[in-house]
Amino acid sequence: MLRFMSVTVCLFLLPVPAQTQEFGSALERYRDLEFSAAPDDSKVAFKDFEKGWPDRVALEFEIINTVGLDILRAGLKNKDRLVRSMAARALGIRGDKASADILADLAQNDPEYMVRVRAVESLGLLKMKLETIESVKKNDEAGVAWAADLAIDQFKSDQDCAAQIRRAFAVGIKRKEMGIAKVGQPAPDFSAQTLDGKPFKLSSVLGRKPIAIYFAAFDQ
Repeated sequence: MLRFMSVTVCLFLLPVPAQTQEFGSALERYRDLEFSAAPDDSKVAFKDFEKGWPDRVALEFEIINTVGLDILRAGLKNKDRLVRSMAARALGIRGDKASADILADLAQNDPEYMVRVRAVESLGLLKMKLETIESVKKNDEAGVAWAADLAIDQFKSDQDCAAQIRRAFAVGIKRKEMGIAKVGQPAPDFSAQTLDGKPFKLSSVLGRKPIAIYFAAFDQ
């Protein structure tokens, strides 16, 4: 008589760690934002690009504050230009020196202008690959050359700009406060930190002396 033993095989499906689930999708969500494409993209009108900036800013804070370095490094090889550029920016701000080689390659060879700009910016934040930065400074594209100039200045500075940017991102941002500054209206009060680490509040100088607040970036 043959006896058959019934064997029950239990498959334990371990939950994927929250970091993988959440952080692995952050760059993908950045790519998939409704108005995430650059304004020079023929599919996106500039007025539409302006509509989506609060979503881009909020998600950029999430990416820089929370996404794991391994996922950001993998993002440098993503086929999507938005993912590559955001990953390059985040790695520079996070101070990931292990990414310097691939960032240097992107700065010189990536087919997308926006990725090259972000890669150069990050090399400046890392203060690495000066020879690469100097070579791309000769680039005919104004944004790339401009980013290279800033990056070279960072080599000359004693300031740790990446650390300062990390501290600024760590404070977070409130969606309700985005876009409250209006042309023709009094400037809303805000607090910030100067390059030498001192606190600054607009109301401390507003109305007492002329002041100019200047922002410049090839933000794509």
